[in-house]
Amino acid sequence: MINLRPLIEQRIKDEVIAFSEVAGAAGLENIMKGWIASPGCYIFKERSQPQGGDMIGATMQRVILRYAVIIIVKNVRDARGSDAADESNMLQEAIRTALLGWQPSPLADPIEYADGALISFKDGFFIWRDTYQTYQFIRG
Repeated sequence: MINLRPLIEQRIKDEVIAFSEVAGAAGLENIMKGWIASPGCYIFKERSQPQGGDMIGATMQRVILRYAVIIIVKNVRDARGSDAADESNMLQEAIRTALLGWQPSPLADPIEYADGALISFKDGFFIWRDTYQTYQFIRG
């Protein structure tokens, strides 16, 4: 199974130039240590979910791959978060435009939007997670 995370990261870097940083889980780890680039985008595989199936004597399964896209925006003007929420929404839409329907590899289906949720609004940062998914086949 091909690792799509770096391809998704590069797609966001190429298509959404507003980010100070676009990185994987290592970048997100730095955020947790307090080294914050705003706005920042962090991508990692969140879940692999196999679906059943055998095909002509060879085991072959379809797997749903879900990728978390974390958006971190520093709120600089409004303690209630409205400015950060608005900026985050704009970035969410830009990422959605870049990823929705895009096929990162011939071995994967086009990207679909799965869901999104507010993770935190604390210490002046608005942190949002969107999840995107695609499908690949694995063989035994």
